[in-house]
Amino acid sequence: MTTEGPTLRQFVVRTFLWLPPCFAAWYFSAPLLAAVAGMLSRPVINLLTTGIVSALEQSGASLTFVTTLKVHPAPGQTALLLPEVNALLYTYGLALFIALMLAERAAWWKMVVGSVALLPFQSLGIAFDVLAQVGIRLGPEVAAQAGVGGFRLEVIALGYQLGILIFPTLLPIVFWAVASRLFNGIIMNSRARISQSGP
Repeated sequence: MTTEGPTLRQFVVRTFLWLPPCFAAWYFSAPLLAAVAGMLSRPVINLLTTGIVSALEQSGASLTFVTTLKVHPAPGQTALLLPEVNALLYTYGLALFIALMLAERAAWWKMVVGSVALLPFQSLGIAFDVLAQVGIRLGPEVAAQAGVGGFRLEVIALGYQLGILIFPTLLPIVFWAVASRLFNGIIMNSRARISQSGP
């Protein structure tokens, strides 16, 4: 049984050829992606805290969250806590997704839909980075100010691991697989072989 489209080897080669230009385009568009993902992350942070984020500042792909939390950098000094997040760590999966879709020569609208669908997960990664800083890394005093404790610490720890390890790398592949006619063709071929080899 034959299928239209590239063979697996051709697809892999095309993907590797598309990766450099896709990563270049992602890198240059990173400030815009960071702005959107950062904006979407604010409600998540405020939902799991006492509403600590009052503003968001940006320099390139680096996001600075202005909070209402007070810290003491030196005796007699008080300052507002400004957690920083490098959005590049959470948005690079977009380049991988686009490279996979271009290698398959997928319809443009699938790329748009998949790119938009990745945004909430990128924003979750950014949000849980801030929450991990506030609730775990900076100690119990800051966590208490933020209203982070108990089960919320468990949620934050899990969310941070998913946000840094799973969402940027695995989700683009999952989204490609769902949208991919090549992947669907491989599945159909496998089912056909199984049915032909069956009793």
